[in-house]
Amino acid sequence: MDFRRQMNDLCACIFRQDELYDIWAKHSGMKPSTVTVLYMLDQFSEMTQGGIAQMCLLPKQTIHTVVQELEQAGYLKKVSVSGRKEKPLRLTESGKRYTADKLGGLYRAEERAAAAMGAEQFSAMVEMTRKFTDAFAKEILDGAE
Repeated sequence: MDFRRQMNDLCACIFRQDELYDIWAKHSGMKPSTVTVLYMLDQFSEMTQGGIAQMCLLPKQTIHTVVQELEQAGYLKKVSVSGRKEKPLRLTESGKRYTADKLGGLYRAEERAAAAMGAEQFSAMVEMTRKFTDAFAKEILDGAE
């Protein structure tokens, strides 16, 4: 298989995975953007709105709206940090419980999918994806054509 075809297949898989997260969110009665914010804060403990927007390629206004909703519900808080314009976000204790309840099914689906591949293949996939991402970032950030 030629390189261009392999890249097309890789991108198609990545886009399909994104679509599956959206489908899961909708089937669970949640907005995909809400799932994204909860997922990111659960995985990384603390992030800014801008960081989530950048990492997930979502509009800042979308993230801002979700953050307001979750903050009003008592599920997250903005942390004051001296000298920082943008406040980091953290899940509250009730937010952690809410996230565990709401995202538990998603996490179990991820675990079953990884188990279907086998631990060794899953680890190899993660490592190879990381290596490609690092090499691609070097090409792009160091002045690609």
